[in-house]
Amino acid sequence: MSGRVERMTSERRGAALILASTVAFCLMSALVRSASGIDPYKTTLFRFIVGLGILGTAAMLGKIELKFTNGRLLFLRGLFGGTAILLFFRSISKLGVGKATVLIYAFPIFGSIFSAIFLKERVGLLRAVAILTAFAGIYLLGADNGNGVSVLGSLGTDELLALCGAVLGGAALVLVKKLHDTDSSYAIFFAQCAIGLWVVVVPANAIPCSVGLAGGFVLVAIGVTSATGQLLATAGYRHVDVATGGLLGMLVPVLNYVIGVVGFDEPVSFESVVGTVMVVGSCAIVLARTKNGSNGPGVRSVHQAGDDKHASQRSDIEE
Repeated sequence: MSGRVERMTSERRGAALILASTVAFCLMSALVRSASGIDPYKTTLFRFIVGLGILGTAAMLGKIELKFTNGRLLFLRGLFGGTAILLFFRSISKLGVGKATVLIYAFPIFGSIFSAIFLKERVGLLRAVAILTAFAGIYLLGADNGNGVSVLGSLGTDELLALCGAVLGGAALVLVKKLHDTDSSYAIFFAQCAIGLWVVVVPANAIPCSVGLAGGFVLVAIGVTSATGQLLATAGYRHVDVATGGLLGMLVPVLNYVIGVVGFDEPVSFESVVGTVMVVGSCAIVLARTKNGSNGPGVRSVHQAGDDKHASQRSDIEE
């Protein structure tokens, strides 16, 4: 009996930590939206710099251990994940926090496709239907301009770039899953920050933009909330399985959609709501199938994929 109580207490603690990480990621997204006047290269650069600073300081103080084993996969994970974060931040400034987050958070769908192709994982009928439903929802949401979707409606450049971010996030998800056999979540997160920094450092300094003192504090806050969300999720995944954590993490696009409409007066239509429900619901089905014993990829935010070696199937864009 005591063992069962301890397990339930541990699971509740993990769920609370992941919910706290969800709040941190939503706050980060809102800060990015409020800083839309700052080019996304600088915003992303600060996110990586702060992440490196926090991880480096923690390692220096002996709080965490940074050890790198599979350098090639870590590099690719950093390249794909870092570029996905850049496209996520760009999409928030161009499309709004709600629409951008829903499109980017479709990455578990692409992760399932890549897992089936490269890891030979079984998709199954329900997951296949969920994937097709998600694509239909992506079209409804992406082709909507706030006034509904016309018969000839098509995805614009900004929507396509957001989907590119989701595709890269799905590829990063598969890489994270492989990396959990050799590297810790801290090493994976560090790789994203380090390689992502090289992706944005030149364009961030090539585009003239006056940030100012207030803007500087906002950029630092974006980095801090992102790293805080990552570390909270890492701690939470020690107490819950990947599917449970992933389902809780899918609250991010739902809450961000509400934040966009209520906080930033972003346009909303019947089609966009239906598309959002289809995408988020399909991703939830994919994750629920993982929990029920399927081999599909787990997820932890555009920000949190992975944990320590005691959780070999934990993954996401952000880590």
